[in-house]
Order: sequence, then structure tokens, then C-alpha cells
Amino acid sequence: MLEGLFDWFQSFGMAFTVLGLSFIFMLDSTVIPTPPEFFAVLAFLIRPSPEWAGILLVAICLSELAGNSIMYSLVKWKRLPGFVERAIKKWIGFLVLKDERIILLNRVAPVMPFTGAFIATCNWNYKKSMLYLAIGCLLKYSALFALVALFDYQFDRDTAQVVSIMAVIMVVALSMLASYIYRKRHGPAGD
Repeated sequence: MLEGLFDWFQSFGMAFTVLGLSFIFMLDSTVIPTPPEFFAVLAFLIRPSPEWAGILLVAICLSELAGNSIMYSLVKWKRLPGFVERAIKKWIGFLVLKDERIILLNRVAPVMPFTGAFIATCNWNYKKSMLYLAIGCLLKYSALFALVALFDYQFDRDTAQVVSIMAVIMVVALSMLASYIYRKRHGPAGD
């Protein structure tokens, strides 16, 4: 099954892979939460090399910055309904970090969906927020690609693909668990 997915993904060519991945990351940061780690690993496994990792890192980082900037701009321009703004501010009040630094923590334990909306609603410094987004993005996906490259080096191609996908599923599950535990300890946003 994985082989068919890789073949299908690869059949469009490298440029389409980068564009498709960029689109997924922009969707994730603006409209529809997706498991972007899964798609990033699929794209990387097409050609696991440092050069390809660098290209994907640039595409992912730029797409996340663009998507969050779009969300930020829309919220600044149109504003959110009052009850949503209050919920966001109340939620931030529960978090350990109440400023832009939470963006880095959000990479490990997702506690803030649609980060651009939080940046706009909380009136955080836009440049500092984008810097934290870029740093977090580069660190997270560099580590993920390094782990996948290690699997690719240690195992045959098919085994490396399966182990890599399983690792992504574990990372996403652990992130969701960390987010759940955090929310249980600090209460839901609507409280």
C-alpha cells in the first residue's frame, strides 16, 4: 500500500511534490487542520537526501509563514466574533507562556490551532511571532527528516518507509497526548 502511495506521489515530479506540500502546509495553518508531518515525511522519502531535505524545509517554512500571515491578516482585517476573541484570550491565560514564546511550545504539544489568529487576537509582535514560527518549523522538521534519514540508512527501503510512517504516527499521537494532558491540567478554553 505504501509503495503505491509513494509511486503516485512521485509520479507528479519533484516540483509538484514541493507545490503540493506547500499547499497542504498553507491549508493546515489557515483553514483545515491536517497531519502535515505525515505529508512531509512522504515527500522526503521520495528522495531522502540532505539537498531534498533542504528544499522541503524551505518550502515548509515559507508555506507556514505564508499561511499564518494570511490568517493573521484576515483576523486583523475582519476581526473575530467577540465570543471567539474572549475564548482565545482566556485560553492563552491558561497557558504557561502567555506571549509569542508559546509558538515554540506549540511545535511539541499543539495547544494553539490556527496560530495566525492567536497572533492577531492577542496583539503579539508580528515579526517576533514569525521568527518563532520559522525557528520552530526548521527545528521540528529538521529533526523529523534526520530521524527518517537514519531509518533509511539503517533499513532497506520498504522497511524504512514503514518505520518512518510509524514514527510519524507516534509523534503525532504523542503530541496529541501532550496537548490533551496539558488541557486537562489547565482546563478547556471555554471555562
